Amino acid sequence: MKKTCILLLIFPIILFTSCQIEEVETPQSTPAEESKNEDEDTNEATGELSESSTEDLKYKTEIIAENLEIPWEIVPISDGRIFITERPGRVLLLDEGEIYDIHNVEHIGEGGLLGMDLSPDFKNNNIIYLYYTYAEGNQIYNRVSRFTFEENTLNNEQIILDKIPGSQFHNGGRIKFGPDNKLYITTGDAQQENSSQDIDTLSGKILRINPDGTIPTDNPFDSSPVFAYGLRNPQGLAWHPVSGQLFASDHGPNRKDEINLIQPGKNYGWPIITCDEESLEYENPIACYSDFTLAPSGITFLPWSNIEETPLYIAGLRGSMVMRVDLDNEGNFIRQERLLQDLGRIRTVIYHEYAFYIATNKTDGRGTPMEGDDKIIKVTPILNASDE
Repeated sequence: MKKTCILLLIFPIILFTSCQIEEVETPQSTPAEESKNEDEDTNEATGELSESSTEDLKYKTEIIAENLEIPWEIVPISDGRIFITERPGRVLLLDEGEIYDIHNVEHIGEGGLLGMDLSPDFKNNNIIYLYYTYAEGNQIYNRVSRFTFEENTLNNEQIILDKIPGSQFHNGGRIKFGPDNKLYITTGDAQQENSSQDIDTLSGKILRINPDGTIPTDNPFDSSPVFAYGLRNPQGLAWHPVSGQLFASDHGPNRKDEINLIQPGKNYGWPIITCDEESLEYENPIACYSDFTLAPSGITFLPWSNIEETPLYIAGLRGSMVMRVDLDNEGNFIRQERLLQDLGRIRTVIYHEYAFYIATNKTDGRGTPMEGDDKIIKVTPILNASDE
């Protein structure tokens, strides 16, 4: 059966669905923000579980910020404000403007101010973590520093992981605290492919450290921050809301982008193999994009309890889309679908309080900027009961 897509533009809001686009006044079904492990709602007539599918979702979009310069990360805080990093080195608060500028950031190629996350105890200690590129002599490096957020600016920089190999390209840059309160860090191969296979270097890896920068005693390699290796340029991290599994996106060469289930101590094969080659020696991805270039960056899960699948949403840069990958409760691949294909290059997608937040990246030198670019877009997923 052929599906037809229709677009109705009601400025400034656009609604998307996998097979149709339509205006929605109010959601007729509100999701429960709870783990899928909790008891599901039941159909009173049949006594069966009342679940919808990701294919029933529509998406309402709203531009909430414009005229940004290469926004890289979006971090909401509990008081309703939203932090944004811009690659040239600025930290912004949405609707308030710049609050801090990293003067020694090396904004070169894909490098600059990249990832950001809050301390797990942010409400008590106001600590913020940043990942940025810098130069020392003729060398380019990346580092992770933590700062104290006070009086609407950042103070007291403390470097907690330094001299991560950097380059004009392949700097990784995503940082996220996991459910275990450890800080996970993605690093690129810094254009030195073979370094990804060397567990004594920090490039081409996913790293795991304590909030103070020390090495967790349960890391897979003794006295090393390396958690997983054999990666090319990973830029997305997200934990499955049911199984707790860690997933990461990775940029491949000449397409061959991939989504991986990350396990401690495992080797993901780069540069020895790419994702279109199955292997018994290296970890195989759950999704491989060999027929087009997705260029995946930020990733996030939709943790709703009233849909059958556990969907992973992937920001696509060259692919200019959000790819939705539906997984089951054990992290197995079910299906995927392209969404939001008219927004241009997308760097980041995060989920917070019933909505996604997306950062476009048309001003990064590889897109075609238009008036108002770059933007932060709020995307509200809606289940419409009348369509079930």
